[in-house]
Amino acid sequence: MHFSRLRLLPVLKTLLAGASLLGLGRLAAADASAGPPTIFVMGDSTAHNTGKGRSGEPMVGWGTPLADYFDPAKAVVSNVAHAGTSSRTYYNNPADWPHALPLIKPGDFVLLVFGINDGGPPRTEKDRGSIPGLGDETVELKRADGTTETAHTYGWYMSTMANAARDKGARVVLLTVTARNIWTNPKVQFRDATPSGPLPADYDPKDDRIERGTAGGKYTQWTKDLGVKLHLPVLDLTNLCADKYEKMGRETVNALYTDHNHTYLPGADIVAASIVSGLKAFKDSPFLPLLSDKGRAVEPAAAKYVSDNPAP
Repeated sequence: MHFSRLRLLPVLKTLLAGASLLGLGRLAAADASAGPPTIFVMGDSTAHNTGKGRSGEPMVGWGTPLADYFDPAKAVVSNVAHAGTSSRTYYNNPADWPHALPLIKPGDFVLLVFGINDGGPPRTEKDRGSIPGLGDETVELKRADGTTETAHTYGWYMSTMANAARDKGARVVLLTVTARNIWTNPKVQFRDATPSGPLPADYDPKDDRIERGTAGGKYTQWTKDLGVKLHLPVLDLTNLCADKYEKMGRETVNALYTDHNHTYLPGADIVAASIVSGLKAFKDSPFLPLLSDKGRAVEPAAAKYVSDNPAP
């Protein structure tokens, strides 16, 4: 960030001192009268969900309990994620990205995470996926109204949203997709996390392994590569959660999920706490002064789960 043209109040200088080293965006002039910064959560149903799961309990995305980890007098969490969206459909839907972008003000934060619903390429307008990868490929999709949509890659949508948010003075953090409740074991076949039949005598739960990112981990890696390209910090939520889940064990984790994607509140809270631990692990993290007592109690994640990706 470049502060030479900014006229920052002392309290804002203290709050944002870590932003330059963290490489979280180009910050425009901020005014204390604008109130506390907003932390925008932009993602899919893993971040924002409603309805009831198989147990009858409400399904909840991690963006809901995330607010408990921040002091509302210091930061406002705005969960503008939308269930069922990919980076492409979120970008195009007037109620999502086009609505959220004008709300962003200098000093805000954007947590950007997609990839679960991005599998593609799209063949028709109704397909919700994007073109795989980070390149410049496009495909023309005919709409029912006779117009044409130019569909882009996952990387194009993610970088376009990230750069637009940075241009408005926000600090953007890319999150890789959270690990889904899909398990494997060399001796057992699972349907998500449930054995397809009786467990064999030589079954060892220590050999249970959870999926580490959609499409064989490609979206996780693409998100990391995008962070390097754009000099944006990246939290490897995929492996942070996967490592935690494998220590907890398949049966314990399965009770937190209603299916392979969607969490009940206790599961959403575990993901939210994991995200906070990652945000605390960035160098000179500007999130630290914004935390509530609950947020301050969370231990920072290991350094291997975060990449600051500072500009040269």
